Amino acid sequence: MDRQGNAKPASRSLPSSDASMRRRNTSITTWLRWSYLISSTLPLLLVGALLIGVLFQVQQRNAYASQQAVADQIAGNVSTFLYDLEQLLLRAARDLHPEMPGPDLDATAARLVNSSPDLRALVIVDTSGAQVASAVSSLLRDRGDTIAPSEADLLKQAFGVGQGGRTSIMRADDGTPYFQVVLPIRSQSGGVLVGALSAEVSATRINQILRLAVQGGNKISFLINAGRSLMLASTSSGWSPADDMAVLFANESTVGEYHGANGERMVGARSIVSPVTPSSWSVVVEEPSAEFLTEVYRSVFLLTAVVALVGLLALAWALYQARQIVRPVRALADGARELGGGQLEHRIIVESRDELGQLADTFNQMAEQLQGSLHEIADQNERLLHGLILARDIQMGLMPSSPPWKSEVLTVHARSLPASEVGGDFYTYMALPGGRAAVAIGDISGKGVAAALLMALTSSTLESQARVLEHPGAMLAAIHDSLHAQLQANHMNAALMIAIYDPTRQSMAMANAGMISPLLVRALPDGGIDCHFVDVSGLPIGTLLPTNYCDVEVDLAPGDTMIFLSDGIVEAHNPASELYGFERLEELVSGMPHRLSVADIVQRILDSVLAFTDGADPHDDITILVTRRTISAAAYEAQFAVTGTGFGDAI
Repeated sequence: MDRQGNAKPASRSLPSSDASMRRRNTSITTWLRWSYLISSTLPLLLVGALLIGVLFQVQQRNAYASQQAVADQIAGNVSTFLYDLEQLLLRAARDLHPEMPGPDLDATAARLVNSSPDLRALVIVDTSGAQVASAVSSLLRDRGDTIAPSEADLLKQAFGVGQGGRTSIMRADDGTPYFQVVLPIRSQSGGVLVGALSAEVSATRINQILRLAVQGGNKISFLINAGRSLMLASTSSGWSPADDMAVLFANESTVGEYHGANGERMVGARSIVSPVTPSSWSVVVEEPSAEFLTEVYRSVFLLTAVVALVGLLALAWALYQARQIVRPVRALADGARELGGGQLEHRIIVESRDELGQLADTFNQMAEQLQGSLHEIADQNERLLHGLILARDIQMGLMPSSPPWKSEVLTVHARSLPASEVGGDFYTYMALPGGRAAVAIGDISGKGVAAALLMALTSSTLESQARVLEHPGAMLAAIHDSLHAQLQANHMNAALMIAIYDPTRQSMAMANAGMISPLLVRALPDGGIDCHFVDVSGLPIGTLLPTNYCDVEVDLAPGDTMIFLSDGIVEAHNPASELYGFERLEELVSGMPHRLSVADIVQRILDSVLAFTDGADPHDDITILVTRRTISAAAYEAQFAVTGTGFGDAI
């Protein structure tokens, strides 16, 4: 039996000393040493896997570099051709001016066209765009071909910004590829723009460059413009470029793999033709990936086969060794799982004298100690809970259940629900000289035992000050002077509201130190209900700031109800972390029947708050106090005339 009178669970007996001696005199360390010796091939497997990856990457990189070199070579040859052509035209532009006599200009243009086999035609235009001279090659003249119109956008660029340009490669009527080059013409004296030179250039040499660079292999080279449209290709036997070559243009990348037009995986490399401008051409060289990476895959396959064979041998031995180790480890794991699940009576049995057997013994000793500690903790928790329950009963007993005056003076009812076993909220009633009735409601910052102790101190200080002071504001100021040192030392404060009802004046004077303003509810002549918060405020007791507590007096008619509450009402949270709030409180109070008793008002507000929280953990203590004036001044004076005392004096 334990201290609570319960039977202790039976413990499984540990193996006897004879059984311990029968354990095999082996060592898991020895097993691991042999396992590590045999498993030394594991580093070889890791190195082999790393070598496979490195080999593949290096050979793939080298293959990509080879593909890129071919593309760069073709682009360089095309750039050289274009550079020589542009230099020829630039030199000719110095000898061709629209201001020259027409016959001389035509003769010079004709000599220039016939001096280069790549020039098909030449046109000179002035700044207005009018053609002033032209010439065609003898080949075009013999066939009777006409000169294509100069590209308007290039002429506009030459006249607008003084820069030359070239078009994409096009096809003539006879299928010959050609493109146009437009260069500005400036005067020799002042460098003033006087016209433009438009040359029609044959692209046959570019086509030869593309074919010669990839002949004898499966590579295909082709030329695309800035819009990635095909202009020339080294083959024409029903071939077309891939629809998507974005990998060659992404993030400065110029080489990569993509799907060709026929769906086959291709390896391509791109190189830009100089000079690099927004309208530059690009050379692309591509080859089927299966043929391009054949040697790479062969090398990787052979190395992978060797590494896999060694790995299988090492794995077979590792599985055998693991089987010898797993058995006791599994027993330890099962036992640890039982202990972790709270089955402290469970004991681990491992039939070995190695480190695992010692670990099992340690687990069993730990379970014994945990069982003892658990019983001690349970006893301590029970004593602590009993003390807290007793403290809560004492705290609730400090709050009055009924007022110390007759109900004819002022009807009052209050409830307090602590968030934990003890809380910091409180309320009290006090009968004052002259038949006056006083109520107070307070809220100590924080929760728990510390708040409860300061609550008792604040309540007792309030009652002592109420005996010598008449006004609520003066009482709060005196309480602040008495308690601010203790509150500041504990980094706490106390919110407190005092209200004094004077039946002879038919009014209630109140002062506030950090509490929520009271809610005044009164019936209107038209049968409606007026519900609003009374404007009375002040800083909490114990604050470091200067305090000034002013009295606010409210005239009360018979039936007028005052609702005092702590912030635990409006700050109550539901499971969705929504606040109960002032609007919901006002709506609830406004909808209550006017004849409802103060006790029913308190209960309805508490029911509404608890239903709103829907079982969520309480955020703060909840306290509510409701008063109602139930007697007129005439009745009070009649009572005083008959007995010589007020209603409150009879208590």
